[in-house]
Amino acid sequence: MGGLASCAGKEFSKDPALPNIIFITVDNLGIGDLSSYGNETVKTPNIDRIGKEGAQFTSSYVVSSSCAPSRATYVTGQYPHTHGVDALPHIALTKFLNPFKTTMLDLFKDKGYNTAVEGKWHISPFMPASWYGYCEWCSGIFAEEHVIKDSKKTIDFLKRNKDNRFFFQINYKNSHSDRFGEYVQNPEFPVKPEDVKIPEYMDIPDWPEIKEDVANYFSQNMGMEKMIGDVLKALDELGLSENTLVMFTSDNGPHYPGMISTLYDRGIAVPLMVRWSGKIKDGQKIDHFINSVDIMPTLLEAAGIPIPKNVQGKSFLKMMTGENPAPIREEIITELTTHVEHIPCRSIRTREYKYIKNYSDNATGLDMNNHDDWAHKLCELPGQPWKKPRPEEELFYLEKDPHEKINLTGDPAYAEMLKEARERLTKWQVETRDNYYGRPFLKEYKVEDYAL
Repeated sequence: MGGLASCAGKEFSKDPALPNIIFITVDNLGIGDLSSYGNETVKTPNIDRIGKEGAQFTSSYVVSSSCAPSRATYVTGQYPHTHGVDALPHIALTKFLNPFKTTMLDLFKDKGYNTAVEGKWHISPFMPASWYGYCEWCSGIFAEEHVIKDSKKTIDFLKRNKDNRFFFQINYKNSHSDRFGEYVQNPEFPVKPEDVKIPEYMDIPDWPEIKEDVANYFSQNMGMEKMIGDVLKALDELGLSENTLVMFTSDNGPHYPGMISTLYDRGIAVPLMVRWSGKIKDGQKIDHFINSVDIMPTLLEAAGIPIPKNVQGKSFLKMMTGENPAPIREEIITELTTHVEHIPCRSIRTREYKYIKNYSDNATGLDMNNHDDWAHKLCELPGQPWKKPRPEEELFYLEKDPHEKINLTGDPAYAEMLKEARERLTKWQVETRDNYYGRPFLKEYKVEDYAL
């Protein structure tokens, strides 16, 4: 059951029929920031290994391109308007996850697993992790201690629990800028700005100041990548690799303009890889749609844990094992309410189109880049409207417009597509009791809020 139960004195399962679970999440890492996803600047062999020895997904999306809402979905299997974390709880203090809500960790703990988390803790930053089903908290209490800087505590947990069944959630924050919105080079993994090739998915120019910032971002990613390699090496050395399911993903796209805090693909498309020796055939590249709401039921099924009826995602385990390789969904639905700005919106993405319903004209701002002159200069370019009021509706024909630039809502040639998109999104809103269904479009934009 969910709640505040303690793990003190608990004997953990040693059942060899149960797999260990390592769930690795990273902060603000986009779909094109790994070499296995086409990045031409950095090499990420350790992370890529997870996909090479298992399944790599090429159409994986988060339910919300905002950290806390996305992360609360991991542990509840629900959309943000259902689990209630639809803002950043360190800013909107009432938006933390209800500790009496049953989480994935509660269920694994009840199954006999030692449940632990290390790194970023964002779904309820002022509450103990133990209230949410974690038996061990492997980081300090201060925010700066939530950045994993080496693998000592990670490997110590693995050694101590070599004979136990465990669920270990490792949340790397290295790919997030610092509190001043800056990236700095990791001296052990330098990246020269002149060597940077801006990934196409980012849709930003290769100005020298942007390349310098992205070089620092890539440098931090490579340091994180090395620590993930430490984890995989420790699993090998401890004889745990054969019976450990390893899942790797990101909570949203990078913090650059038009990515995080938007429902465009460059904000919601993320890497996803899963390895489970002997169960998941290696070398798979799967293009079926996956939404992050599907992660919890997938991990529960792998451990033979019944999936609660209030979970809104679908397990994709059988897709990876080959028992049922068919797609589990035909569309991706995402949502935002508040990130830093109040920017309520919902979207539906099919293979053919993306439709976004905005509930406020409040602009998508520049977030952590607001202090950068280049970011404000960027907004003056066509197709970079991040300080301008948003329209009520947006429709993009993805085959011809993959960067989602041309809004077709006023084009009669796409009237039927628009009608279908509205109906499909409405159906989901009604079925999931979305609290924004039927709300009016608000005029909240104030130009002075986005001035230099």
